[in-house]
Amino acid sequence: MWSVVAAASYPGRVIGRGGKLPWHLPLELRLFRSLTWGGILVMGRRTWESIGKPLPGREIWVLTRQSLSHPEVKAFSAKEDLLEALRRAQRPIFFVGGAQLYAWALTLPEVERLYITWVYLAVEGDAFLPQLDERTWHPRRWEFLYEGCVPMVRVEYERAG
Repeated sequence: MWSVVAAASYPGRVIGRGGKLPWHLPLELRLFRSLTWGGILVMGRRTWESIGKPLPGREIWVLTRQSLSHPEVKAFSAKEDLLEALRRAQRPIFFVGGAQLYAWALTLPEVERLYITWVYLAVEGDAFLPQLDERTWHPRRWEFLYEGCVPMVRVEYERAG
């Protein structure tokens, strides 16, 4: 199954500031790890650079126009090549950012689920989660969470039809 996984501020949809997450929420990171364990994480170059290292229990595939050489990362310079490899993959696929990759992934018919953690914080940012089309994405289940005094709602969306 192909899914998008993101954490975004609510209501501003901020996902990043200066190449980093605009918050540090260990609970959200644990949820991300649990959800994506054993899968393929697809990300853009800037997201890869912000992480800077392979993540245990997951493969990292990076879409980038620049050269990228890391023994534990697969790099793709063309969307078509990435799509071909993803369609052959035998593991769950998770698109994990950044903003440009999310915008593209949301157009792919293979993406059936979105896992969005809405973080109720007023933060400034320079990267945003694209607006979700309510005709395409329907909330399937949600969970209310707290990290200290920060409320969050984790929503699983399902593609309509």
